[in-house]
Amino acid sequence: MDFNVLMYILSGLVAIAGGLILIIAKHPIRGAMGLLIAMLALAAMYAILQAHSIAVFQIIIYAGAIMVLIIYFIMLLDIKSDDYRRPFSKFFWLGGAFILLLTIFFVLKLYFAIAGQPDVFKAMSLSANPASSPDTFGGIELFSKGLMSRYLFAFEFVSTLLFAAIVAVISIVQLDWKGRKNE
Repeated sequence: MDFNVLMYILSGLVAIAGGLILIIAKHPIRGAMGLLIAMLALAAMYAILQAHSIAVFQIIIYAGAIMVLIIYFIMLLDIKSDDYRRPFSKFFWLGGAFILLLTIFFVLKLYFAIAGQPDVFKAMSLSANPASSPDTFGGIELFSKGLMSRYLFAFEFVSTLLFAAIVAVISIVQLDWKGRKNE
């Protein structure tokens, strides 16, 4: 098995583990750290696929700015509940059993899909170009043209939605602070 394929599979497993931490963790900060692990593993997967600009965007935008924003607002909400003293939710075992069954299902599905095809990992080898040319896959030029033409409305809509969410959280927290001052 090629080293790139092995690292890609390992990065995928780390991303799945980060997603599991996100779902299973009881405290919101621990869940955010699980999301950070998943985002960094996805950036590694993009880098292995030779989409270096997308990997950099993944780290800067998602693992950097968005995660800082999420953690900032979690800390701004000042959650001091005794329910968060346990590291995992009370549904940990139920969720773990569901994830195990789902994993077994997908492993069996993958096994039956590639049964009788001994060259499947050779076909998945990442040493070949993932697209017709390196400029068309993961390149900054194609990404920026798509973002500023076809997806411009969606990009602006999401940025406006994030800004509205920030304003809403700040106003909610300020109302809570005013209520505490009067008590």
